[in-house]
Amino acid sequence: MMKFLNKSATVLVAALTLTLCSSLTARAGESLDEAVALVDDDVVLKSELDRRVASVRQDLAARKVKLPSETVLRQQVLDRLITDNVQLQMARRAGVRVSDQELAQIIENIAKENQLSPEQFRLKLASEGLSYELFREDLRNEVLISRVRQGAVARRVFISEQEVQTMMETLASEGESHTEYHLGHILLPIAESASTEEVRETAERAQKLVSKLRDGGDFAELAIANSAGQEALQGGDFGWKTINQLPGLFATAAKTLKPGEVSEPLRSASGLHILKLFDSRGNERVVVQQTHARHILVKPSTILSEEDAEKKIRGLYEQLKAGADFAELAKKNSEDPGSANQGGDLGWANPGMFVPVFEKTMAGLQPNQISEPFRSEFGWHVMQVLERRDDDQTEERKRQQAYRVLQSRKYDEEVESWVREIRDQAFIKIIEKPKAS
Repeated sequence: MMKFLNKSATVLVAALTLTLCSSLTARAGESLDEAVALVDDDVVLKSELDRRVASVRQDLAARKVKLPSETVLRQQVLDRLITDNVQLQMARRAGVRVSDQELAQIIENIAKENQLSPEQFRLKLASEGLSYELFREDLRNEVLISRVRQGAVARRVFISEQEVQTMMETLASEGESHTEYHLGHILLPIAESASTEEVRETAERAQKLVSKLRDGGDFAELAIANSAGQEALQGGDFGWKTINQLPGLFATAAKTLKPGEVSEPLRSASGLHILKLFDSRGNERVVVQQTHARHILVKPSTILSEEDAEKKIRGLYEQLKAGADFAELAKKNSEDPGSANQGGDLGWANPGMFVPVFEKTMAGLQPNQISEPFRSEFGWHVMQVLERRDDDQTEERKRQQAYRVLQSRKYDEEVESWVREIRDQAFIKIIEKPKAS
C-alpha cells in the first residue's frame, strides 16, 4: 500500500512549533551571510543556524525543558541542519517537488487541525515571532525530506512470509491490547567501520549516561546534548506509541520497564539506544470500526502539470458518475503502485492509518458513495467507500495487521541507518565550530 500513513500528519503538526531548515528560496534574498558548513554542493548559513537555535530554544523553554549549554545546543542544531541539507539535495536530484498549490492545501489542513482559519493561523505564527514565508518554505523542505526518505527507505524493507506468520502468532498471544508507551530515546551512533576501541568508548559513554539518568539526571537535557536520534532536539521524546508501533528492539524493552525506569544500552545497526519509560496507558480492549475503501490517484509531475492532473482526475470522476467501472479505471489510471493492480482497493483500514484529508473524506462517505476529487499531499484522488464493519478476528485481517506492524517497525529501524549512510557518503566540512553568539 502506498505510504499514506500518518507519520506525515505528525510532521505537519510539529511544524507549528518547530521551524526547520530554510530552503534556498527562503535565503535567496540574503546577499551577505556567513557559511558555517559546506555540504556537497550547498552550504549551511549562520543565519539558518541562528534562526533554528532560537526556535529550538523557544520550543524547549515553552515545554520547561532545561537547556544545555549554548555551544552544545548549537552543535546539535548544526548537525541536524547538515543532515537535513543532505536529504534536501537528494530530493532535488531525484526530482521530488512540492507545488505551491499542494503546499497551500497542507497549510490549510494544519490550520483546520488546530481549529484555526488560514488568517488566524498566520496571526498565530506572527504572535510566536515566526515569519509566515519562512514557515512556508520550512514546511516545503520538511515534506521533501519526508518523501525522499520514504522512497529510499521503503525499498530497503523486506518482509518474509515467515515473519508475517510469527508476528500473527505474537499478536494473537498478546491479544488486542491497545496499551501505549511514552518513551524517551537517546541514540549514540556507531559507524559500520568503527574500530573496536571506538565501540568500547561509545559503550562506556552510554553506561555513564545510564548512570546519570538513574541518579536523577534530566532526560531531555541529556538527550539534547548527546543523542543523534531524529527526536533529539525535542528532548528525546519518542511520543506515545502502542507496542505494535515501536521498533522491535524498543518494544521488547518497553514491556520490561516500569514508569520512570531507564533501560540498559541496546545495540542495533545504528548504534546504542537508551530508553526511558515515562508512562503507559490504556491496556483495555476496544472495538474499532474499520473502513473498506478504494481510490484512484493522479500525481502531478514534471510531465503532468498540477492543472492537467486535476483535469484528469475530474474527467475520471465524470466517467464514474456515468457508470464506469471503478476497478478498471483504477487499474488503467491510478498511480498508487500499492493498490492500482487491485483496482484501487486499500483493504480494511483502522482509523488513523491515512493522512488527515484522506481520513476526513473517507469518514464523510456512505458505503458505495464516491467522493468528489480532492487533493492530498500525494496528489489528486477520487475515493469510494465500499463497506464498514466492527473490528473482527479473521485470519486475513490478522495477516494484514501483522504485515503493517512489521512494515512500520522495519521502516523506523531502517531510517536511522539510512540517514547515517547518506551523511557518511556526503562531503561535509565544518568551517567554524558553532559558538555561543
